[in-house]
Amino acid sequence: VNVSRVKPYLGPLPSQPMSWPGPVHVSEECDEEYKVDYIVASHIYRHQLQYLVHWKGYEEHEHTWEPASNSDFDSLFKPVPENLTVCDAQFCSLESCS
Repeated sequence: VNVSRVKPYLGPLPSQPMSWPGPVHVSEECDEEYKVDYIVASHIYRHQLQYLVHWKGYEEHEHTWEPASNSDFDSLFKPVPENLTVCDAQFCSLESCS
């Protein structure tokens, strides 16, 4: 497309009827809750920490990157004493933290 042929959008003419889409029905049947099994990896993406999550009951190819701000991750980490370095911190699964 040549830029010289592009014209600004003016919208419909006043005499043209506008048809709007109807309401979208959202089913409440899908109450499935995904549970974090363990953290596979972490990285910084767009200045935010993200975790690669293995979901309980799902395969490895279904891992997803999730923001660390997600409250589901609070129970995954063992408390780290202040005198330990970052290298000593450990990830754990939900079963081993109980």
